[in-house]
Amino acid sequence: MFDRIVAGYAGDQAGRDAVRLAALLAALSGAELTVVFPYQPLLAPVTGEAAEQQVREEVAAITEGVGDLAAATYHWTPSSWPIHGLHEMARYEEAQLIVFGSAREDGDAHLHISLMERMVHGAPCAVAVAPPHYSDGAHGPLLRVGVGFSTSREGIAALHLGRELAAACGGELTVIAGAGPEPALARYSFASPTLPEVERQVYEQTKETLERATAGLGTDVPVQRETIAGDPAGVLIERSSELDILLLGSRAYGPARHVLLGSVSARVMREARCPVLVVPRGAAREDSDEARPAPAGA
Repeated sequence: MFDRIVAGYAGDQAGRDAVRLAALLAALSGAELTVVFPYQPLLAPVTGEAAEQQVREEVAAITEGVGDLAAATYHWTPSSWPIHGLHEMARYEEAQLIVFGSAREDGDAHLHISLMERMVHGAPCAVAVAPPHYSDGAHGPLLRVGVGFSTSREGIAALHLGRELAAACGGELTVIAGAGPEPALARYSFASPTLPEVERQVYEQTKETLERATAGLGTDVPVQRETIAGDPAGVLIERSSELDILLLGSRAYGPARHVLLGSVSARVMREARCPVLVVPRGAAREDSDEARPAPAGA
């Protein structure tokens, strides 16, 4: 699954949520965890060593009780919101996953959404987001693994990673397909006399495709298949309250091999009640033989 995971921590609620989720995923997959935290050498009242020690103590408290978790490594970044620091560290360490928290304490929802989208769009690997106050709950093993079904290559990659996660924790896999038009199209066509028949056909086709795509998942993990009539994003958001983690396929890579985020994925990441992991196509690494300069704090 994952060999290296990078998590962003700035001492706030988002950072606590990210660290808790990253620790659970690292313990589950046996991955090395790197915690990236903001630090301004010229402005800070304490040394880098003292700042790191404080972060270590805080992270230890947040991850208390997470079994089989290897000792994390720590690096600082001069950015107060470490988007670039996380991306840089993920590239440097060839990480397969970046984890961050969705809680924002400044109350600026528009800025918050922009930051989330920038985090995903610029990422060189898969990205997971922890919902607000995730670290406040007693979250144990990720037993209820959900996958938002899609026939794209990225969606199939999410499906197989979901099966791996469920197998690793001894849980179950639920594959969920929303069968219906997006809200904008539904509003446009609601008066059409053919709409009920079209919706029925879409539902049947979606159900058949889901059954066919999941037939080869094997028998080592219990698999539930759900085709639900409705807006795909709305369906996944509603079902997220009954899951421990939800996986989605991204829209592959852009020209610079950055993860792209579709409208369904973007809305689900913002509104889901459980952690959401966006999976890019194929290997989650940015292949390059060129030497990488060490990031700040390395």
